[in-house]
Amino acid sequence: MQQLLFTAGLLLLQLAASSQNGYIRQSFKLPFSQGEKDYYVRLAGTDYVLNGDIIAGNTLQKTMLYQTNNHDFYIWPKGEIAINIDESLTNRVNRAGVNMRKQALEAIGEFNRLTNLRLVSHTNQRDYITLKFSPDTTYGGLSPVGRVGGEQIVWITALSSVRTYLHELMHSFGFYHEQSRHDRDQYVVVDTTKAAPEFRYNFQIEPGVTGTAYDYNSVMHYSAGAFASKDGDRTIRCKNGNVVTDCSLGGNRLSDLDIAGINSSYFYNASLPRVVYKDYLVRKEEQQVMFTNQQSSGALTKMTNQQLEEGMYKIKLNQTGKYLAIEGVSKDNGARLVQWDYVDQANHKFYIRKIADGIYVISAVHSGRYINAAGQGTADGTPVIQWDYAAQDNVRWKLYYKTGNQGSASGWVIQNKNSGTNLSLPSFSGSNNGEALVIRKQGYSDGAPEAIQTFSFEKIGNLPLREQGLYDNSPGMLKKVKQ
Repeated sequence: MQQLLFTAGLLLLQLAASSQNGYIRQSFKLPFSQGEKDYYVRLAGTDYVLNGDIIAGNTLQKTMLYQTNNHDFYIWPKGEIAINIDESLTNRVNRAGVNMRKQALEAIGEFNRLTNLRLVSHTNQRDYITLKFSPDTTYGGLSPVGRVGGEQIVWITALSSVRTYLHELMHSFGFYHEQSRHDRDQYVVVDTTKAAPEFRYNFQIEPGVTGTAYDYNSVMHYSAGAFASKDGDRTIRCKNGNVVTDCSLGGNRLSDLDIAGINSSYFYNASLPRVVYKDYLVRKEEQQVMFTNQQSSGALTKMTNQQLEEGMYKIKLNQTGKYLAIEGVSKDNGARLVQWDYVDQANHKFYIRKIADGIYVISAVHSGRYINAAGQGTADGTPVIQWDYAAQDNVRWKLYYKTGNQGSASGWVIQNKNSGTNLSLPSFSGSNNGEALVIRKQGYSDGAPEAIQTFSFEKIGNLPLREQGLYDNSPGMLKKVKQ
């Protein structure tokens, strides 16, 4: 495996000086190299392609793809890497009849399960990867190496397998080919005379130094017969000292050394919660199943276009399994909102009433007082308490449904309208009865994403008439009515 964190210069194979078989000689500054070097590349559309599948530059650019001298720029920063599965893959199958979107989801899931990478669906992130279909049949996939900046497209064709996605995504995460390491001649013998003429320049040495032992089974290693001119020929053979033998090369899944290389390069993600990747179709399917289940069971609230139905509820914290309650059955102003094992009494029950699109007020059944951020506070750690109603945004809550990622369970987010921060426990893993709720941002100054506290609303009754009348015709404004 090759590591990301290196700065050594590159070595080139001694190639013929003239252009031939569709290749041209171009100068590029590739990631982790000290300066520009000459490579033989071919054109795929407007992309300059090195060694079969590495996008080294583009004919539409005035400068080459990579120009910065900051090697850290190519490394994805701490936290999540956003990936968009383009709609062009959604209903398309590969040559084996396998749905290509499902292949992408399988590969992304393997990275999330086994490595320090945290791959999430793209929303509004500035830098992200788009997996996109190409009708070309001269390759399986194409990708740049490392983070380019903005949207970077990974092209996938009908010649793909799950291995294609693993291989191309590893390029985008910053890894080169294994058989193109500068020390590869100690471990393998490359015989380009056995390669088809139009593929003989696909074995050039790439930038980098060794970060792990040579990995014959890497998903980044060519097969023994890669680009051979005829079936049965071997372009790569294994070498042990002076002994050269036929061998099996390359892998269809991440090898142990692939995983070790990724984890070493992205060591700073090890402490972050694991995530589950869900693209827009997965979220849509889950929401439809949830809506159907809620309608049939009646145990949970019904959603209409992601709006919560008014009524009386028990409110559960999904991460702890405990329920919201007013501490000590107090009816006083200032009593804290806490989590507790559910008890069938009024301080564990809340009225939820909609006052604007997606905006609600929450009142404790036993006291009639409203849940709010104390003192109109907006800072992390501001206590959440009950108080007499006041027509202020700290008593108004935005409720929206969120599918699980970033370590969060799927469920409803309760966001204070005044501060834009979320109802949460002070510690996401806090599991004790009596822990008080506060408002918190999702992330902190080091940029590490934190999980969002989510909730389940279990409907147990309707609004009483007195609650239904607590509003006037002004959007979001309440008034007391005569009882």
